[in-house]
Amino acid sequence: MEIITVFGVRWRVAPLWEVGVTLLVILLVIAFFALLKYNQYLKLKKSSLEQIFIYKARQRGLTGYQVRILQHIVALSKLTSPEIIFINKALFEIGLIKFLQYIAKLKESTEDLKDIFKDIVITYERIYNPTEYQQPLDAIDDISTDTLVCGYSQTGRAFVAKIMLIAKDAIHCRYFRKPGQLPDEIVTEPVTIFFFRNGDAEYSFESEITSIQDNTLLLKKPETIKRGKEVHHPFVQTLIPCSIQRKKEDKEEEEAIIQHDNNEQINGTIERLNEFEAVVRVENTLQYQNEYILFFTLENFKIEIVSTILSSRTITKEKIIYYTFKFINMSEAAQNVISKYVKERL
Repeated sequence: MEIITVFGVRWRVAPLWEVGVTLLVILLVIAFFALLKYNQYLKLKKSSLEQIFIYKARQRGLTGYQVRILQHIVALSKLTSPEIIFINKALFEIGLIKFLQYIAKLKESTEDLKDIFKDIVITYERIYNPTEYQQPLDAIDDISTDTLVCGYSQTGRAFVAKIMLIAKDAIHCRYFRKPGQLPDEIVTEPVTIFFFRNGDAEYSFESEITSIQDNTLLLKKPETIKRGKEVHHPFVQTLIPCSIQRKKEDKEEEEAIIQHDNNEQINGTIERLNEFEAVVRVENTLQYQNEYILFFTLENFKIEIVSTILSSRTITKEKIIYYTFKFINMSEAAQNVISKYVKERL
């Protein structure tokens, strides 16, 4: 260490190399904390984008499992901005091919494949063909082209395809595999085709593949289609007076569809309604473990529905409680009246 004298004061001065090393250490520490801060920023940004992505997926009615499938497709597509997939159908289809290749390596069972492929079809339709209500199909000719379908045979083969053309005797589909990945043995083999219509229901029909050319397959046109599980329609706003009564528990009287208890009825107002649930405003506390009967009049038709409570929300200041009831038992006539009422107001 060198000693110098300044104004009569002796100073010890470190060599230049020691000063350089010290400055380098300081710069490295600053750089480390800067990188750490930047990494935290990137993680926070990524988390925010993921939350926005999940929120948008939920807005379109996707289940938790369907959201995870969509996240896999996005990850395999290596998208920097995941929400872009909601407006770019081509990105979904490119990612879908990669996802199906990934699924093939996992060697899932036939039943699992059927469920996964059905969820893919529903996810696609909910994102790219959104609508609140569609009239039920009468025939396969009424279905729109660009509809995603999945098919599975009795021997366990399964595929996902998109309808491109409905001709007089055949349905032309583009399947999401590389040419040659769908075995020739599936030709002439009976297959069940599943598709989904937003605002309507699930559908299926029996058919067979008549030929495969590159990544296009031809399905034999079915004479009939089967309408399956209906879509859960959104609530419509209402102001329908109603009354609520606890259902009598009597296992011996199984022939009675609805058994009334002797307790008093509670008055309320149905504020939101669909074919399966009702949101009712009351001023009384109800018990979750009980079954209740909802009484109300709709289109001059008196309705009684056995229901259970799904959830509740309380407004303390106004002493009002909003209960969401799930319908578990009603007559076919009542079901038709409610369905007609809801669909006319969507």
